[in-house]
Amino acid sequence: MNVVVYVSDALRADHLGCYGARYVNTRTIDELAAGGVRFEQAISAAPWTAPSTTSIVTGLNAHHHGYLHWDAQLDPTTETLFRAFSAHGYEVGSFVFDTNYLFKDLPEANVLGTSETLDGAFAWLRANREKPFFLYVHNWATHMPYDIIHADRKDWLAAKQEIIEGIQSDSASALEAMRESYRKAVERQSEGLTASLLEELDSLGLRERTVLAFLSDHGESWGERFSSKEDVQGVYHMHGATLFDEIVHVPLIVSAPGTIEPGVVRTQVRSIDLMPTLLDLAGLPARETDGESLLPLMDGREEGDRVAVIAGTDMGSLTKLAVRMPPWKLILDVESGEEEAYRLDLDPRELDSRPADAPPELREIVFRELESAERHELTEEEEATVAKRLADLGYL
Repeated sequence: MNVVVYVSDALRADHLGCYGARYVNTRTIDELAAGGVRFEQAISAAPWTAPSTTSIVTGLNAHHHGYLHWDAQLDPTTETLFRAFSAHGYEVGSFVFDTNYLFKDLPEANVLGTSETLDGAFAWLRANREKPFFLYVHNWATHMPYDIIHADRKDWLAAKQEIIEGIQSDSASALEAMRESYRKAVERQSEGLTASLLEELDSLGLRERTVLAFLSDHGESWGERFSSKEDVQGVYHMHGATLFDEIVHVPLIVSAPGTIEPGVVRTQVRSIDLMPTLLDLAGLPARETDGESLLPLMDGREEGDRVAVIAGTDMGSLTKLAVRMPPWKLILDVESGEEEAYRLDLDPRELDSRPADAPPELREIVFRELESAERHELTEEEEATVAKRLADLGYL
């Protein structure tokens, strides 16, 4: 059984037809969901790429693996999907948005190029079609500034700045233009990139023996949470600064024709559950992770929500920790101790914070998780490096 993991960066679940979107054409992704298992409530371990993606490939919560900025060091003993599949004879290859960032210090990921087009990934598939393989693709088509190639630094930075200035202006027309640009990027992701990947797998005769996991590392926002739009200074304020559901509720679809029955899992799951699920589907030994295989939820052996823990960071430090357990979400500010809590079934937009009403067991969980967090105080030099790297990506 081959495995493909396809991550569409910053893709909101509510912008896919299979998750209820009405005014965007995502027919290909919708059909993928209809033929596989769609997870209605999948929760990311963090609100931005570095920690959230590391959680996807390790099955660990972000506050446990500690990879909270682009130059952090992942403990070399930490198991990853790449190492697990490679150890069992799989060819492993990755294509990422920028080779200077994602998995740059993780040789086992075998980063072979960028994913700004899928040509490299397709050539790799053709070369490895006769062997069992594990392919990881992380694509930035739905990451702001939308549909601008990151390698074209001048155009990319100018487009990013235009979006930020549009948010700061608090102009209805600027906001609509930005959202329309995002809708078009989502459609290109579905009907262009994802469709071409499925076509390539079909043409190579691989589709029927390949597990395909489609998901996002986090969602997106457009300054809605800031009363003063001038406070929106970079990408960090669109995703990264908050732990609201528009950022941490992500699409997750697992398709394996002939292996898993199509269906919908409506209870809460986590992105950390993907690693043990893929190992389970491939028949490989389980690793020690914070996540659990999703197969028991797919086939009805398990019911109920799984507790999701979400880590918020700023400049490489853990700043917030949240527990999401329907119908509640509790968010703790690590430094001040202040709490927010939202009753999601009654307040899905998370506008009315009611920490006094939150079940006490959520508070017990969040403090227990805080005690187990991997903590590292950054030096001034490290902070300067983190700031430069985030500025290069438009986060600051």
